Amino acid sequence: MLSLSIFSSSQRISVALYINENLDLYQEKTIDSNKIDSIFLLLKKILCKNPKKIEKIFFSSGPGSYTALRSIKAIAQGLSAISNAKIITATEFEIYLSNLRNIEKNSVVFFSSFKNFFYQYYKYDDNKYKFSADYLSGSIDEVTKFITDKRMNEKKNLVVTTNSKDYKLIKNKTNFEKIVICNPSAKKLAEAVFSGYGNSSKEILYHHTYYE
Repeated sequence: MLSLSIFSSSQRISVALYINENLDLYQEKTIDSNKIDSIFLLLKKILCKNPKKIEKIFFSSGPGSYTALRSIKAIAQGLSAISNAKIITATEFEIYLSNLRNIEKNSVVFFSSFKNFFYQYYKYDDNKYKFSADYLSGSIDEVTKFITDKRMNEKKNLVVTTNSKDYKLIKNKTNFEKIVICNPSAKKLAEAVFSGYGNSSKEILYHHTYYE
């Protein structure tokens, strides 16, 4: 089975091709001038090297940039129409959660957006992570307050984030047991889907802070 994974963030775009659950090809590029046009070149390199029929296409449903998410969704739907591939989406939060294998403790996932941070609280129950409320968006101070809130203040494997820079912003202000750092990409997206996250919904999690 051939699967194609497509991922875009504010800094990078990447595509990955899998045979069953084994990575076959991977391409990544830094975004220039906030444009993702080069994704077509990456896709061409991937698809030309392995012309077999694609059966599944993965992309992240956000939250994130309206323009980037809409573009990736349109590309996935176009490829699906040609190949009759099944589309599977995973939220960016689920990409982070897939890195918590064998930890099994309640967690806060947060990552930076253009203006602020997205964050959400997850409870571990019945062998899976379940969000207890809708995701939020706010400043690093709001993220810190959220983490140190009474219901978050017990020692737990608490925080998952993008990079060490974001970690340092809350390092001395929160009570958590451990931090897990994940850099999302097409590979990490595919790993999340292979781990059991994702669904067939094509609904995009746009967020108003991008066009306020």
